[in-house]
Amino acid sequence: MKPPPIHPGPRAISLKSSTPSALQTAFSDSQWTNAINLAKQRHRITKDSYYVAVEVAAKAQSDNVTDRSAGKVLLESMIKDNAIVTDVDTVDLIELSCSRVDIKYSETIGLLRARLVKAAPKDMSSCVRCFEACMYHSDWKNAQQIAASLSKNFPNERKFLFHYILATHLYSMSDDCPEGSKKIFSSLARAQADKAFDFRATVASTGYRIDRAVVTESDALLWLMIRLSHCTREENLILFRRPEYSPLAFLEVGFRSPYGLARGYLQEVNAWDDLFQVGKSILEQTIHLCQEEASVIENDETVISLRKAMKAESENGRIPRESSTKKDLVRAVEKARPQRSLKDHSFFSASCEWDLFWSLYTAAKNRPDKRRSLKQVQQLFHKMIKALTRAESMKAIYQRTYDLVTLQILFEREPQSLSGVDGATSRVVHLTNHVMKHSKEPQSFIDARKLLKEMSKTEVAIFLTSLRTGGIQCTDVFQRLTVTALAVKLRYYVTTSSKISCGCCDATLEGPNCVSCLKSIAANALNAYKSGMEDKDLRQNILPHENVDPLSDIAVIGAVCLLRLAGLGRWVSMRDVNSPLYCVNIQLFLQAVLWLDSHVIASPPKNDMHRMLLVKLYILMGCVFRAKRLWDQFDVKNAILDSLGLLYLDRLSSIAPGPFLGSSHEDPIDPFTAHYTRAFRSTFPKWIMGSLEKGNYASVVNMLGRTQKQGSSCTLVTTVLEARRGTRMKTGKVDTAIEDDPFVRKLSIEHELEDITDYGILSGDDAQSKPLHVIVNYGPLPTHTRAHLGLLAERFLDFVCYVQPKEYKPSKVGQIIQLDLQYAVTTLANIKGDMKTLLGVADVKLSEDEKSEFAQQREKALTSLTGPEACYYNLVWRLSDIVVDVLGIRTSSAPTNELRERIRYHVEELTQALDGQTSNFLAVPEGVQSKIHGFHGFGALHAMGMLRESALAVKHTASYLATISEKVKNIDKTRSSTEMAWLAPELKKMAAAAAGSESVIKGRIKLLKTYLNDVDGWRDRLCDWTFGEYTTSYEPDQEFKKEMSEKLKAVVPKANAEVWADHVGESWRQLMKGWAAVKFD
Repeated sequence: MKPPPIHPGPRAISLKSSTPSALQTAFSDSQWTNAINLAKQRHRITKDSYYVAVEVAAKAQSDNVTDRSAGKVLLESMIKDNAIVTDVDTVDLIELSCSRVDIKYSETIGLLRARLVKAAPKDMSSCVRCFEACMYHSDWKNAQQIAASLSKNFPNERKFLFHYILATHLYSMSDDCPEGSKKIFSSLARAQADKAFDFRATVASTGYRIDRAVVTESDALLWLMIRLSHCTREENLILFRRPEYSPLAFLEVGFRSPYGLARGYLQEVNAWDDLFQVGKSILEQTIHLCQEEASVIENDETVISLRKAMKAESENGRIPRESSTKKDLVRAVEKARPQRSLKDHSFFSASCEWDLFWSLYTAAKNRPDKRRSLKQVQQLFHKMIKALTRAESMKAIYQRTYDLVTLQILFEREPQSLSGVDGATSRVVHLTNHVMKHSKEPQSFIDARKLLKEMSKTEVAIFLTSLRTGGIQCTDVFQRLTVTALAVKLRYYVTTSSKISCGCCDATLEGPNCVSCLKSIAANALNAYKSGMEDKDLRQNILPHENVDPLSDIAVIGAVCLLRLAGLGRWVSMRDVNSPLYCVNIQLFLQAVLWLDSHVIASPPKNDMHRMLLVKLYILMGCVFRAKRLWDQFDVKNAILDSLGLLYLDRLSSIAPGPFLGSSHEDPIDPFTAHYTRAFRSTFPKWIMGSLEKGNYASVVNMLGRTQKQGSSCTLVTTVLEARRGTRMKTGKVDTAIEDDPFVRKLSIEHELEDITDYGILSGDDAQSKPLHVIVNYGPLPTHTRAHLGLLAERFLDFVCYVQPKEYKPSKVGQIIQLDLQYAVTTLANIKGDMKTLLGVADVKLSEDEKSEFAQQREKALTSLTGPEACYYNLVWRLSDIVVDVLGIRTSSAPTNELRERIRYHVEELTQALDGQTSNFLAVPEGVQSKIHGFHGFGALHAMGMLRESALAVKHTASYLATISEKVKNIDKTRSSTEMAWLAPELKKMAAAAAGSESVIKGRIKLLKTYLNDVDGWRDRLCDWTFGEYTTSYEPDQEFKKEMSEKLKAVVPKANAEVWADHVGESWRQLMKGWAAVKFD
């Protein structure tokens, strides 16, 4: 189920021109008290209900709860009385008065607007304003009704027809449309769109203009979107096979987007013959066009003369790089080239796109006569390149596309058995040549990786050897380095993409990866890196002028090999450990970090993956302030935050509270909050309305899809959760209830949330066990389950932390308290039930099949959470259970002994769980020297942050129950003192357990701060951990670690390593300053 749309900000409105100037000035200058008084006076004089709306709109801007709800009260009474407001300005003011309260727009304001249109259907201006308001607020139901009225009453207005088509389509696709009506409205949208498109066919055949026809590219794109959404595959294919509706028909009139959508649809539904014919026709027409152009150019006298001059200069060896003759020839060719028609231009542009080449190749290999079709495609591509060259329209990107597709065709047509020299097949030879030729392009690695999947193990081994040999034989220094980097990356890819046996050495795998190959790759990468860094000319005169940095690529692959050898990500789940570094070999891990960091300092990488990987590693080891400096260099803002933001923000508040405690400009949440507020409250609605005004109807659909995607992202929810946890670190509680947050207040566990993070920035392997972005993340990636558990926990904390205002003094105290308790039981029971569902807690009475489903959900929940998070959410669920039971006693008869014992048991279970979480966060791996305990302490700060959340939840719950008990005692002293005396000791146990956990956290903060007091000693200690001086005789893989340490020392001078150690130590000191400022009492 999709989440409901997030309400946009209020639309700007102006008072009527007939309004007195004093009132207009007061209203526009936000002088609300003055505006209220003036509106009252004006209403007494004129008796015009418009001024009542002005008064209510001004009141609604107040911070007083009663005044702020005045508009909602007025609106509800109007809906109940079936009132019809025929003045659109009055409706706009009522809408403004409800902008700060929660209403269902389609059942309130939208309904008023629909009534207005029904009452005054010929008032075009008012009807259009009502339609635009409903579109602005995503009220498709009333927008559809208003658009239907406009289209009917103003048949000569072309835009109203398309507003009607668009609104009907959107309503048919929305959750507001009843299931029984979806088919009716989808059929209606399709029929109206087809009718408009049929008008277009009439225009084309007769030459007469029909105003309500599809005549623009946006119109055609909307029609296609509706067809593809509401018609079956067979219906669409029959349509696209008709000449006037085929993808080629769109291309002929220059409609590139509809052409692309139609062609993409053919590929999506596997209509290979249709797709093949489309691609074949485009290439054939383009070849014919280029041949005609070439003939004209070749017969041009100026071109002939300049070509002779170029030939003479060439024969004399006198052609400089910037030859004036060459420039003249280029200008002459363009001048001689015939003017292309719209059709010619469209076909030429389409023929040179990668998508067309790839779709034609895909269609050919999926046709029944595969070999013949592939041969046809290859011949067409060859003719195409030849024609482009002859017409002097050839570009490097076209040649590269041609090379890659012909290579793909070769792989499809040629069997593996045909071997050449040294057992190398033609496929190996051609792939090697392709990679060598395009080694300076980042895309070459992706090309090779894709084709390696289709090769046998023998071919892969020969290819890797051939590529390595080719790199060594390169005379160009930079090309030699780029080929070496590609060879290292591809060997790593082959090694990590195997399941049973290693793809490189064919050894049987005993773990997730081949250890011997990873060691070999790491050692070779470090050797190649050392060689490159020692070439001063390469570093100073060549690399700065190139678009890629092969040294960075080599460092990344070598470091990733060290991380995998260190055991990073080898844990099955984090449920049994307190940090991702719990079982990691610290020496290899730190060597990887030092290697990457030293390159950033020596030569800022052009590879984003390098810097992002370092950000993730520093977060893992608690160096958040060092990670932030690197993160800030990305300058991630606005929409990119949604796709990359969680790589930095996820779980940050539990690791490093410091950034959340400082001045506002340092708060990591601020960019996210600013982006989402601006996007949902202003940018998205304005873009939608702007597209509607300009007639870009397809853009409206696309923008709504983008809005929906961001509104259902885990990034949005995590932003809210991290902000609230950061606030609790600072103040102990959050004053603003999550139900008042416009981004998440309407979310329930039925609404699907998605992680839309772009992990491509950390791509590079195809590991069968765990990809790179998984092993370097601090715990499991964001999920629907974790996001909703976080929201439910916040709702629970809001409830137990709520304090009534002192000025609130109801007259019937006993009755109000009883109602409050009933509301509390209902609300907390819902929270408890939802958490139980997400955590997969099964009741004893369930059937075996139901228990099995809950067991699967429990496993899903556990794999979505770190161990400390699982403890926290289970503890909140237990707390909600206890509170529901205790409050249930207040709203029912006297408690039974059975219920008392149940509560006592749950309290005991709760305190034991909190004690277990406390002891778990202090745990360190067995057999680890005491000197490294500090490192594990910094790596396990997330566990400490979640423990503090657990302790706070227990403390606030105990305080809440004690407060409720006091309130009830004041009303019915006899009953409370006798029936609830047993509860006080249980609440004391809860408070004591929370205080004990907080005391342990304070002690850990103090201990970690003392580790960092000796700056020089800490620097030496970090260098010892990195280079292995602390190792003992039983340390595994001593020889390999010693080898890597010696090589790394040669690459990173001791002084640089000490500077790095100082940076790490300083980052940890900043980290602990933040923890020391956390509020506990």
